Amino acid sequence: MNIDEMREYIRHPTDIPIKCSVQNTPIDEPSRMHNVSNSGLCFTARTKITTGSNINIKIPLNDTDIEVNGVVIWCYDMENHYEMGVKFSDEKTDFAIRMIGQLCHIEQYRNDVKANEGRELTSEEASREWINKFADTFPE
Repeated sequence: MNIDEMREYIRHPTDIPIKCSVQNTPIDEPSRMHNVSNSGLCFTARTKITTGSNINIKIPLNDTDIEVNGVVIWCYDMENHYEMGVKFSDEKTDFAIRMIGQLCHIEQYRNDVKANEGRELTSEEASREWINKFADTFPE
């Protein structure tokens, strides 16, 4: 995959905890998603995952997990962790993409609350507040 193919979709930066399973084996360590697009996402973990591995990613959001399947398409050694790119396997990820869009808005809300109100919210606190205030007006 060349750089032009990797940048076909706009990346939305985020910093959300995720849970990963590779070939149905859970990775029991903290992992964080760093950006998402319509075709995939980038995340970090302490364990290297081999390029070409099938991966299941769960993004905890209140009482519901957003779950997407993909394939690890690149993996970089960043000295104390690995950064990996995942391409979604299922092009019918409309619900997941909508939820990922909400995650980006939640993270922006979290940053805005800190800047404007001086309150530091966890991702979970920000998601609860954002959902109560804005979820019903978020585009389908």
